Amino acid sequence: MRLLGVVLILILLVVPAFLFGDMVKVYETFDSPYLSNWIKVSGDWAVVNGRLVQRDVNEKMAMITIPVKQSGKMLYEFDFKYLKGAEDDYAGFGIHICVNNPSRKRSWGNGQSVLGWITWDPKHYGSPGLFIQVYKSYSSVDMGLFPGLFPSKNPLVSGDMYPVKEEYLNPEYLDYTIPVKLMVDTSTGKGRFYDPTDPDRYYYSFDLGQPIGPGNYFTFRTNSVSVSIDNLKITKMY
Repeated sequence: MRLLGVVLILILLVVPAFLFGDMVKVYETFDSPYLSNWIKVSGDWAVVNGRLVQRDVNEKMAMITIPVKQSGKMLYEFDFKYLKGAEDDYAGFGIHICVNNPSRKRSWGNGQSVLGWITWDPKHYGSPGLFIQVYKSYSSVDMGLFPGLFPSKNPLVSGDMYPVKEEYLNPEYLDYTIPVKLMVDTSTGKGRFYDPTDPDRYYYSFDLGQPIGPGNYFTFRTNSVSVSIDNLKITKMY
């Protein structure tokens, strides 16, 4: 009986770690020049010096997609570096998460998904010119600001877009490789965007106002800019 008790205790100690431990769904370091798991939708995507690069600064709807199941609490991590394209004071970069029925051709939307988007356009938005937006995509042609987060149809007037803090707009940062870390709980729509300057300590909490449906794909996209990406890690957190 004593032996049985010891075995049961060991099972109770080990099984929860197995059942409730984090599960890495994607870990991509771009060591291979062949993007075998990726779907090149639009733009000029290639592996250059061990990094994923979008090279066409004239493409306004560049997208590349990878299959990955997403539901519950998801953690997205990668590092990002600007290369060129913002010399004309216009550039955009973003990620589509929880994508279903992803677009297989150049398009504005991307199936059913949520798009986190950063736009650099000081001529249109004014100082400081860098804004964070969240879109809800319904199809390849139908996409709008996320209804739970942006209730107004005119965010420029109502100020519903989120300006990036001025201290992050130092031009010297363009030479840096920036760590990106984002956690989203699809069951609640709540999440955290971790501070790139110290992602292990600080984060910004947000609430999309409604759950996000589970998805089977993840997408990077750019607008009129060349960037490089590495160390993509997508983790399902328990």
